Amino acid sequence: MADCRTQFNDFHDTIRLKEEDEILRTKRDIIKEKIKEKLPEEVSYEFEVFNQGSYAMRTGIKPLDSDYDIDIGLYFDMSRDDVEPVTAKNWIYNALKDHTGNVKIKNPCVTVSYEEGYHVDITVYAVNNTDGKVYLAKGKPTSITDDKKWDESNPKDLINEVRYHLYTQEDRKQFRRVVRYLKRWKDVNFSSVNGKPTGIALTSCAYHWLTIQKDTNAFSGHSTYRDLDALLGLVVSMINNFEPEYVYVDGEYQSMPRLKVELPVEPRPELFEKMTPKQMKTFKEKLESLLTALQEAKYELDPTDAAELLRNQFGDDFPVPPKPSTGKKAMAAPVIPSSESASECN
Repeated sequence: MADCRTQFNDFHDTIRLKEEDEILRTKRDIIKEKIKEKLPEEVSYEFEVFNQGSYAMRTGIKPLDSDYDIDIGLYFDMSRDDVEPVTAKNWIYNALKDHTGNVKIKNPCVTVSYEEGYHVDITVYAVNNTDGKVYLAKGKPTSITDDKKWDESNPKDLINEVRYHLYTQEDRKQFRRVVRYLKRWKDVNFSSVNGKPTGIALTSCAYHWLTIQKDTNAFSGHSTYRDLDALLGLVVSMINNFEPEYVYVDGEYQSMPRLKVELPVEPRPELFEKMTPKQMKTFKEKLESLLTALQEAKYELDPTDAAELLRNQFGDDFPVPPKPSTGKKAMAAPVIPSSESASECN
């Protein structure tokens, strides 16, 4: 059987995005200083700047389209009752609108785009509230009144929960590797933003359902991690967690599969909620194709053939070793368990 350990390690090294680099630090510091300089004089609230998103959670991957997404949070020492959410976002927009030629207020953030292939999403939070909760400013100037609101959000809790929920550092590394594999699979297999599962939804699936796969030497205590088995077990768990729901599609009620997963921290929103029934059905079908490829690769004797199966799912960055120059390994008849029996790999 092939475990493709070398190929997965090389693949991970290729797609992995460092948690923070010089470009990120420079842009973050420039943005911080511009906001400080250009906030309206009447705004006296102190604020803290911090990294969030995949950079902070250490699950970032290099984007296929070279559009690097940097997430920055601003914790303002104010109450949500002190200011309207869009007003607070306008502070940031007005401070940065001349920084580049492309600054926009979006529903959850203010986005600053750079010509060299980066964009920075800046979110505004009110943290000094009587209920002890943190709230995110939502809405645009053109939004209807109901969409201009403060939503409970706990980005720092999320960062800590994702980064440290496993016991050992090496287990956490496998968790991050598997998340990165799924994110690249998502980017390769979903061509449109509409219907593409989000990175945080896939990260949350791994948080809830990943079982670490490793072999530990009883004498030395050294562990060898089996990423293919870990990913295979996670995909099986995701497929097994789909449940039927009856929805009105094409003029009639149909039973359609739906996967639900919650964010690991309060207020624990359901992260696949916005996917339509048809999008969810496509998502399940693509997961099933991934499962088949993982199973066939695992039971393939020839590492080249195994890697070719995986490259079809993960894209051209997944390495394929050359065939041996002499002789050819015999192929064993593949033994492909069903989704339920494969869950024993969890």
